[in-house]
Amino acid sequence: MLNDDTPTPEKHLATRLDLGWRAWVLAAVAAVYVVTLFMPYAAGIPGWQMLTFTEPADAQIALAERVFTLVSFASLVVFSVLALVLRHTSPAMLAWMTGGIGLGAALLGTWMRQTGTAGGSTGAGMYLAIVCLVIAVPVLTSAWLRRDPEQERYEQARRENPEANPVADVQSAATQAHSHAGSAQDLPAHLIDDRRAQARERHQNSKGA
Repeated sequence: MLNDDTPTPEKHLATRLDLGWRAWVLAAVAAVYVVTLFMPYAAGIPGWQMLTFTEPADAQIALAERVFTLVSFASLVVFSVLALVLRHTSPAMLAWMTGGIGLGAALLGTWMRQTGTAGGSTGAGMYLAIVCLVIAVPVLTSAWLRRDPEQERYEQARRENPEANPVADVQSAATQAHSHAGSAQDLPAHLIDDRRAQARERHQNSKGA
């Protein structure tokens, strides 16, 4: 018996990520973001030092800026790259979620710098990293919301034939394959109807004679 967890072609397609031109955009954004890590993020501290917690002890880094650095790295380097490699919707969704959190943290961190809550100024690296997220988040949104063309064909076929049931089709095919495989093995030799095979063999023998 098959249950709702039985894998079907349509379920597999629902988790497949069809990026298309978005793959090039995400790859470019991830590459630019890596460059920003070597630029100043806040108070003259480069992004990679904020990411690895190796900035000077007297550096005034706001919590929001730290959160932005960590989650933007997770979004653009970790999850986006996984989405590019695996072409699966799960890492794309995680990249989108962490990207949204990063944008919120960036807004708060920038506001704290401008209002004087934190010393120093926001660096060019952080501004460029924010631009990378602003580009990546909508691209990721459209990527994991977009349906695979083959999945759309399945849905179109189901609309045209409401009685279609892919799970039942898989179950029926598996049952038929099992019954066909076991029929010739379970029946005694004298009960197997092989008259067609015998007639075919006699016909071939008569041709050879």
